[in-house]
Amino acid sequence: MNTNRKSHLWMVCLAVLFLLLLLLSCISMQVGAKNISPDAIVKALFFYDSSKSSQVIIRTSRFPRTLAAIMVGASFSVSGAIMQGTTRNPMASPSILGINAGAGFGLALALIFFPAASLNMTVLCSFLGAALSTAIIFLVSSFGRSNSQPLKLALVGTAITAMFNAVSQALAVGFKLSQDLTFWNAGGISGIRLAQIRLLFPYTLSGLIIAFFMARSVTILSLGEEVAVGLGGKTRQIRFFSSLAVLILTGSAVAIAGPIGFIGLVVPHAVRALVGMDYRKVIPCGMLAGAVLLLLADIVSRLIHPPFETPVGAVTALIGVPFFIGLANKNRKRGEK
Repeated sequence: MNTNRKSHLWMVCLAVLFLLLLLLSCISMQVGAKNISPDAIVKALFFYDSSKSSQVIIRTSRFPRTLAAIMVGASFSVSGAIMQGTTRNPMASPSILGINAGAGFGLALALIFFPAASLNMTVLCSFLGAALSTAIIFLVSSFGRSNSQPLKLALVGTAITAMFNAVSQALAVGFKLSQDLTFWNAGGISGIRLAQIRLLFPYTLSGLIIAFFMARSVTILSLGEEVAVGLGGKTRQIRFFSSLAVLILTGSAVAIAGPIGFIGLVVPHAVRALVGMDYRKVIPCGMLAGAVLLLLADIVSRLIHPPFETPVGAVTALIGVPFFIGLANKNRKRGEK
């Protein structure tokens, strides 16, 4: 009976999140400096007329922006869920552990050494930067089994973030790229166009496919390395493919939208509280929940001070920072016991 109830709850969560996603997608295309009617949105999507300014706004700006929020939010939340499962660290996320900052470092190098590079090249450089920070994190996570491990990794992530950010800013000042890097660091999806969406989609899709295939293995590894080995899990293989999914999802999302923080931290915790520890349920629910959260944050960022826009990274930080402080305090008390 209890298993059936949990299965039913999982399906309800998926349905509710999907409906929320549809609703927020419609609102996202409707609100902004100029409010657009639902009728104009439908016509822009299915009966496009380039002579109508409202339809042009939908096609060139708000529709790509909505798609970007969905893909980037899903990428960050699934990355965070995988990281928390494979490291058994409740404070793991791309922003907390410095992966976003590593991707930003790679992007800064791309702007300096390949100023005329294609978007594919900048994404590749973001991957390399994210890979460097991921390697450091997983190296640290392989040492020690104490209760303070989550806090230790969070501190290491803070140090990695500070180091990469400092080097990136120094390079930006030295090569006169401060304005470009500052705009990117604010984190946002307001300027995204369909060409960038077409580039982002294959990376997002491939990363999510790997994550779905690794879901059962991540569940086993989240029970502990000894348990995973006892159940026949190949821990090195699990970590490799999990890291690959995190790199693809985080590297591409950061290259397109900047280091939008805390989605990968907050969403997996909320989803696990509802559907349990089985990552075959956590990953699909987290994918939708991350998309919903970033869409909501993007809508709020447009409504705070119209017609100006607040960086969406600041909105997600308002949610994530108190959550992170509470989580850190909880883990500290657990370590003292």
